[in-house]
Amino acid sequence: MFKQIFPNVFAFISKDEGSNCFVLKGTKKIALIDSSSFFNKTQLLAGLAKLAISKKDQLLILHTHGHADHIGCDEFFPNAKVAMHKADAQMINEKNEEFACTNFFPGTALPTVSTMLKAGQKINLGGISLEVIQTPGHTQGSVCFLLEKEKALFSGDCIFADGFGRTDLPGGNSKKMVESLKKLQKLPLKALLPGHGPILLGGEQIAEHIKISIELASTNAFL
Repeated sequence: MFKQIFPNVFAFISKDEGSNCFVLKGTKKIALIDSSSFFNKTQLLAGLAKLAISKKDQLLILHTHGHADHIGCDEFFPNAKVAMHKADAQMINEKNEEFACTNFFPGTALPTVSTMLKAGQKINLGGISLEVIQTPGHTQGSVCFLLEKEKALFSGDCIFADGFGRTDLPGGNSKKMVESLKKLQKLPLKALLPGHGPILLGGEQIAEHIKISIELASTNAFL
């Protein structure tokens, strides 16, 4: 189920193989950040119902990247607008299952991405403002979303509370991962809301973890 993290911001922390999913209830638009894998469909839809959100609503689904464990529930929101960086969106729109890693999640229906995200783009949901931070490494089109007021980062598979995203999958690049982590190192973060695992709070903890991850990412494809 969803737990409130900030005002009008809620987190579904996956206990399965699917990604975490975050809900942002703006006054203009309701957004999901990643939709998790279809294995989490029942829990996800039940949790959204408790937030008075229906699968028929005109949601905005913001994707950190195009892997199957993050896009697997898109098919259950037929009226949603799906947004992703163009580098990954091209692969998804071409139904490239190797890129999407559907071998780990067979049966995943790849969505049609209609909105292309750009580095530095501002997304105003009404009372909630996000900035798109381009962070290639895990995939070429990986992005994070900065919740500006709270200095909180939806980090996808770039960095977790206990590691960083692997770079040995299609589109991965270890050098770019290190560069992306160094970019995040410059942000004055107070909360890390990753694509997998627990949320990490506290600026000093986050800064130390990013520092360690940069060192490890320089020599390892994944942690």
